[in-house]
Order: sequence, then structure tokens, then C-alpha cells
Amino acid sequence: MLPENWAEEKERMRREHPEVHPPRFRGFRGPVTLAASLYHPEKLVFLVLDEPKLAERFRDTILRVALAMADVLDAEAGDAPGAVKGHFGFADDFCCLLTADMYESFGYPILKALFDRYAPDPKHSRYQHSDSAMGHLLPVLGRLNFTGVNFGPTVRFAKIREHMPNAVVDGTLAPFTFMRNDEDKIIAEVRRDMDEAREARGLRIGTAGSINDGSLLISLRAIMHAVQKYGRLG
Repeated sequence: MLPENWAEEKERMRREHPEVHPPRFRGFRGPVTLAASLYHPEKLVFLVLDEPKLAERFRDTILRVALAMADVLDAEAGDAPGAVKGHFGFADDFCCLLTADMYESFGYPILKALFDRYAPDPKHSRYQHSDSAMGHLLPVLGRLNFTGVNFGPTVRFAKIREHMPNAVVDGTLAPFTFMRNDEDKIIAEVRRDMDEAREARGLRIGTAGSINDGSLLISLRAIMHAVQKYGRLG
């Protein structure tokens, strides 16, 4: 994990920038996305389906390495392993490839273990970004007490709120709507999202996923106009 000259660089940084500490390991791409990158998406699906015991070993290895990496960087920051709590997050776009049962056996145990270790308090940040059609996983993910999420545009706010009553939803505007720069459609989607969230609250207006190339400033201005004109709470 650390470069060969780490000891020298760490000492230099300590002298020149004593206020700067090595970053802690408090998030990664997510178990399914990581596993798919290492093993191949289709092979991973067949592995979980056909060789569940081997898939469990793969899952446990991911968790063990994640904990070990966090311990190393905690120590380099001068803290006892796992002593600093408050946040852990994932970016797991590929989680949509697994059924709910498959995800519960492969992905869920990793998230639960890391959240329990690094974000055990209800006030701590438990976050996931997955800008894919993974709405079928909400009943499983809902048991993890997320405080913030950013899901795909087909995963509606009302459905998220049903399973995640305490999560702030970061964006439900479709990125391709934003990219096409059609102001009328952007305003219509933003109004829809605000109306859907008006009673339950907890929506940050933005895109459901990454902003694509070709998106213009006029699209952002259209969002701001819609929020200012239609976003007032009665």
C-alpha cells in the first residue's frame, strides 16, 4: 500500500506540513463493483449463483483486505485501528447486477461489517452512490440505516424514502435529461422531484449520478429557476 520511501516522505511532510495527516480508508468502489472489476461481471454473477461457498470466500477476502487497509492508514495517521469513527461510503454501480438474494449473501455482509465498525452511531454518515437501476435492492439496503444515497434515475424518491426514512437523497434528476439541455424537461423533472419529496423532505436537487459531457450552464440555471419558483414549502 505504501511507497518504498514512505518513511522519509512521512517525516518530510511532518516537518513541512504538520497539520496534514495521511488520509484514512473510509470508502471504496463497493463490493460488487470491486468484485466485478477483479473477476468480470458475468463471471461474478455465475460464481454467486453456481459456487456460493467460493463466492463467500471471495466476499470474506474483500472484507478482510478492506479492514486491513483501514488499519494500516489509521496507524499511519497516528490512531489506534478503528478508533476514529463517523463515516464510511461506497460507490457500487454494479450492485444492480445481483438479485436481492444474491446481494444479501455477497454485498450486504461487507457493508454491514464496515458500517458497524466505522459508522456505528445513528448520527454517523453511511453513504452509497449507485447510479444504476438497483431499486430491487432497496429492501436489503434499507436495513443498513443509510444517512445519504445517490441512486439511479429509475429509483424514485418515494421508493427510497419507503425503505430509508433517514437518508438524504442526493439527486433524482436523470443525467441524460440534464445533458440534453432541454430546459422545459429539466424544469418538469425538478418539479416532479420536489413535489414527491415535499412532505417527507430530505431531497437535495441534483443529478441521479454523474454529470455527462455536453451538459451546459443553462441546464444548471434551469434547475435553479425551478427550485426558486416551485420549491417553496407551503
